[in-house]
Amino acid sequence: MKKILVICLTLIMVASMTVVVFAAPSGFLSSPSGKPGPTIESFDPDDDDCTADLIITPYSDRNTLPSELKTLIEKAYNDILNIGDLTKLNAELAKIAAKKKIEGKNLVVSDLFDIHTTGCDFHEGHFDFDIVLAADSLKRFVALLHMNKNGEWEVIDNARVTNNGEHLEFSVESLSPFAIVVDTSDGPQTGDNTMIYVSFILMIVSAAALVVVLIKSKKQKA
Repeated sequence: MKKILVICLTLIMVASMTVVVFAAPSGFLSSPSGKPGPTIESFDPDDDDCTADLIITPYSDRNTLPSELKTLIEKAYNDILNIGDLTKLNAELAKIAAKKKIEGKNLVVSDLFDIHTTGCDFHEGHFDFDIVLAADSLKRFVALLHMNKNGEWEVIDNARVTNNGEHLEFSVESLSPFAIVVDTSDGPQTGDNTMIYVSFILMIVSAAALVVVLIKSKKQKA
């Protein structure tokens, strides 16, 4: 019986820790699969002579970016973290939310990432890129936001979800940070720390109970 109790208490502690690990800061939604960010499925430059490769860097790997790009994606992160209501970032996003009847508090970012080019010796500037990404949470996709070089947010109005909610396709003229905005109306809310507090309490109570059980067990054996 005691062994079963110990196992149950241990499982409760592990479950509580899992909730804390996957908690996301306000304005963001943790990846359900635990992936650090989206991946590039394919891309096609408008200029056939362009030899560029696209590099996608999630926010978690921002320290690998050149200083200018790192600064920009950190600004994007802080904008999202501090705004409270994502519709305040961009008027077009507010219109999309209103049309879909989604409250601003239910809009969150599932992925924040940078895309930049490398390896093109043909020209300094680039034309349009047609990009296909694979990412989590696309079935709740609302909009794709892009922060331009001036630090201003814009909506990529041609972005669309394809392949049964597995891919995001869009065309852009410039690259820098992007943010995938999703709807959490029927899912977990971010910015609510209730579950985190409950998880900590469960961990403390479980740990205390586990210690008591082990101490009693040792005394009985003595």
